Amino acid sequence: MLNQTSPQTKPETMQQWIAKSGVDSIADLALEAAPVPKPGPGEVRIRVKAVSLNARDLMVLEHGFMRLPEVDLVLGSDVSGTVDALGEGVADWQVGDHVVNLHFNAWFDGAPPASAGGGLGSLNEQGVLAEYIVLPAERIAAAPNGYTHPEAACLPCAGVTAWNALMDKQPIGAGDKVLVIGTGGVATSAVMIARGAGAEVIQLVRRDDHNDRLHSRGIKTIINSATEADWGKAVAEATGGVDKVINTIGFSAVNQALAACAYGGEVAVIGLRDQAGPALGYELFGKSVRGIMVGSARMYAALKEQLEASGEKPVIERTYPLSETKAALQAMKESGRFGKIVITTKA
Repeated sequence: MLNQTSPQTKPETMQQWIAKSGVDSIADLALEAAPVPKPGPGEVRIRVKAVSLNARDLMVLEHGFMRLPEVDLVLGSDVSGTVDALGEGVADWQVGDHVVNLHFNAWFDGAPPASAGGGLGSLNEQGVLAEYIVLPAERIAAAPNGYTHPEAACLPCAGVTAWNALMDKQPIGAGDKVLVIGTGGVATSAVMIARGAGAEVIQLVRRDDHNDRLHSRGIKTIINSATEADWGKAVAEATGGVDKVINTIGFSAVNQALAACAYGGEVAVIGLRDQAGPALGYELFGKSVRGIMVGSARMYAALKEQLEASGEKPVIERTYPLSETKAALQAMKESGRFGKIVITTKA
């Protein structure tokens, strides 16, 4: 099958956001015209409909995280769109299919392969903040039934990361207790998945302005770490110890997170905001700590299956048009977000 395309006339050029070599600020990002890419053998072209942002995008741009200094890089790792054209030999997809990307290269199951890379929008892999992208046919997956493009775009990184943390090694289930730290994209995804699994969610926050929204999602126990310095002990006393902690802060929170756990509990470390922390203490005994690296194609498939069964949807705080990508990235830097920031296109 060679370059099958949808019947609409395609433009010859498209818009994309690019961080030129040496650029490390939102203000200096460039919106440029580029040729609409053509899929080669085994590839598909996707008409981008929505892109969700992650804290990772700011780390790549501003801090050189997984970035090659000589590469002009299109940012963004999480996309939802429709298959627009098929390269030669692609038989598993049809034009018009609603798809999302898989974060890592060739990580289908088990441990990540050496070729996994850093995900789209990092190192030498161009990202998705464009009107059209081309990916290998094996690098995409079907979006959940009933999901809009903005909702589906929230899953490839934040959703799969939360699934890995909650369900992969020590899966939670009905009656288990999960402590979720924060209200950002991974945190709200974790709540969505935990609810779908029938677990009880306990929320750790630093401000009280989202408490009504948290209560509306069925969260009864909310602890404010700004006023409860020894929050790990407070969680343990309030719950008898949790089975899982979704640690979106980083290493400095590990000991407190362990203190919040019951024996046999696990702390899933996701956040990279704080990479310095104290040595592990006695709280580790009888418990475990696991670092989370997004996840595999199998994990995405399991997440999709649960979401279709539960009817849970990601929380989206705000959407921006592609032309306002700088404002969207700036919103990612503001504290107190509740859910995901999503960019939509007119393509």
